[in-house]
Amino acid sequence: MKPIGMFFGKIFGGIWNWIKETAWVQPLLIVGTIFAIIFSIPTITEWVNGIAESINSAESYYRNYQKDLEGEENSDAQKLVDAMMENSDEFGEKFMLVFVQKDCQFCKDSQPGFKELLENTSRYYGTREIDSITPVTKDEFGTFKFYTIFIDETYDFAEDETTTPFERFLLRNTDFLERTAEVARNSAYKVNGQLNETQIESLESGEKNAISTPTAIMYDLSENSPEEGISELLISIPGANLYDKAVTLSDAWMHRNQFELN
Repeated sequence: MKPIGMFFGKIFGGIWNWIKETAWVQPLLIVGTIFAIIFSIPTITEWVNGIAESINSAESYYRNYQKDLEGEENSDAQKLVDAMMENSDEFGEKFMLVFVQKDCQFCKDSQPGFKELLENTSRYYGTREIDSITPVTKDEFGTFKFYTIFIDETYDFAEDETTTPFERFLLRNTDFLERTAEVARNSAYKVNGQLNETQIESLESGEKNAISTPTAIMYDLSENSPEEGISELLISIPGANLYDKAVTLSDAWMHRNQFELN
C-alpha cells in the first residue's frame, strides 16, 4: 500500500507544483471555483430548506407527543389507553388522545390549532358559564395537554405479519372504542349537530380504514367534566383557520359552547 500511496502522492504533488509555477492557470482555477460555488447555491439552499421543512412539519410536531404502538400489549400507547379505561390519572387528570397519520392533509391543517392552544393557552380561557362575564382562571382551565398515536406506524413483528400495528391495537381495544362511541352518542356535541351516527359507528367498528384522522378523544377526571374519564369525541377539528381550531379545542377542553347543552 505504501508504494501505491507514494505513487499517487508524486502525481498530485507534481500537479500542485505545476499549478503554482504556471501563473495563468491560477486565475482560471479561482474563477472556476467561484462559478462552482455560485451554481451550487440553489442546490444547497434547497437541501437546507428541505431539512428545515422536515423539522418544522406537522408530522414532526405530532411526533413530539407520540405514544408508540411498538411493544404491542406493553406499548406506551396501550398503557395510555389502559389508564383511560381505568379512569386513572397516570398520564394526567385531563388530556386529549389524537389519532393522526403521515401525509394527512386534515392533520396538517389542524396542527397549528394544537400548537396555538398549547403555546397561548391564556388567550382561550374565556368566561365562566354561570354569567359569561367572570373570566376562567388558569387553575380552572388547567394546562392543555395531548398525546398522539400514529395509525400508520410500522415496525417488524414476526408473530403477525398480516396485520398492521394499529389494526392489532384496535383489536385489543374494542371496549375502549365502544365506550368512546357510547359517550359520543350521548354528548352535547352530537346533540348540537357536530357529530353524526355514521362517524361514531365508523370509530366503533374498529376497522383501520374507518378511523378518520385527526380524531381527538377528550379525557377528563375534573369535576367540570360531564362524564368522568372519556368525555368528548371530535372527528377532525372544525375551524376556518388556526385560531378557530384552537377555539374548538379549548371549547372541548372546557366542555362549553358546542360541547354543552343549551
